[in-house]
Amino acid sequence: MSAQVTSPVRKTANSTTAEDRTAEICLTAARVICEKGYDAASMNDIAAACNLTKAGLYYYTTGKQDLLYRIIDYAMSLVEDNARKCSVIINAEERLRMIIHCHIMTVADGGGSIAILSEEMNALSPEQREEIIERKRAFLDLTRSTLHELKAQGRLNDLDPDIAALNMFTTILGIPRWYRPSRELSTEQIAEQVSSFLHKALLKN
Repeated sequence: MSAQVTSPVRKTANSTTAEDRTAEICLTAARVICEKGYDAASMNDIAAACNLTKAGLYYYTTGKQDLLYRIIDYAMSLVEDNARKCSVIINAEERLRMIIHCHIMTVADGGGSIAILSEEMNALSPEQREEIIERKRAFLDLTRSTLHELKAQGRLNDLDPDIAALNMFTTILGIPRWYRPSRELSTEQIAEQVSSFLHKALLKN
């Protein structure tokens, strides 16, 4: 997908407010889509959740597919930030722990946007889907290579590193289906418990 080139524009207070509102709408739309599914979630549902009229919602987006792409693009930017932080860690075990922790925190705090990244890809256009798949692959490859490194060091349990990576992400991506911030456990406590579970599943004592 070709990038659109624009002239540099100095942000004003109004433009920043508009960007913040658009981000807020995307996160709200992510929650609605995560709860209802992409096909069942209507623009009316999303507008109501955003406290907007349907016409008001269209001020910020051209349609549901555009919203979906914005949500997934936002989710990918978070994943890519995690990859940059983790890739510089030399020790493979510490790198894996950071990959797990960062991804859990991102998924738990992302309002369902990361779960949508996994589940609603088919609703994108072919060009959008191809772009996102390529961007996802980089983070998956980082995790796979880390697990292969740990296997070579004798630190990985008797597991296939590629399958282990997929199972790890399946566990983490399931968090938005049951986690609600209003419950007793904080995001940090959830991250600690899920991280501990995955460490024991993946690494030798």
